[in-house]
Amino acid sequence: MRRFAMTVLAAAGLAACTTFEGAVDNPIERSLTWFSFVAGDDIRAACSQDTEDRYRFVYNGVYERQIRAYELVTTEEGALLTARARNRAGNVARFQFQNPLGPWELRRSDATLSADTVSALVAALDRDVAAAPPAAGQRLRSNSFYWTVAVCRFGAFTLHAFEQDRVALGELAFRALLLAEDGTDVAFAEAKRIEGFSENAFEIRINRSGDGIAGRLSRGCTKTPPVRSRTRSTE
Repeated sequence: MRRFAMTVLAAAGLAACTTFEGAVDNPIERSLTWFSFVAGDDIRAACSQDTEDRYRFVYNGVYERQIRAYELVTTEEGALLTARARNRAGNVARFQFQNPLGPWELRRSDATLSADTVSALVAALDRDVAAAPPAAGQRLRSNSFYWTVAVCRFGAFTLHAFEQDRVALGELAFRALLLAEDGTDVAFAEAKRIEGFSENAFEIRINRSGDGIAGRLSRGCTKTPPVRSRTRSTE
């Protein structure tokens, strides 16, 4: 068990230096692609006027203690919402020989939302974005509390950030609506004051245009993503 735990932690130590390709349920894959997942690289790559609107809400409640992710994909009738969450990583109480990755897995729930619920959630997000400081240039520390929201909407990609020193996280309107649909049974970790930057922490830096990540600093990985060309729709 100890050797296995060290292997998983070593993988996590590489801290998301590779591109996310849709394997967030696998703890090792998630550790290796976390930055890309938070940035919504896969959402941006697929975003066009021909794709459904898609939203990825990520909550960092001190990374080692709690992470939550909500994937919302719209349909003609409403949307499909997948919620994932875990408390402290590496909880050996969840270890089983038939499932050795259990201590690092995210609990999952799926829900179908009505069109009215989706409209309320999107409107709440829009209000929160309008009231918050711009995401551009923000530095998000893993040993703090924050939300990020990667969005493909009407064929355009945007990335939003809500960090505890800039926004009253408990007052975010979209939060309550998401939690109301969350069936993971993982209690929500409320934001608390965190001082300093811990030795095992990592940082995500949002670019100047506020639509992606400019830098990723962590244990074993200091990376600036290449500039990507992309086409945005015009109206």
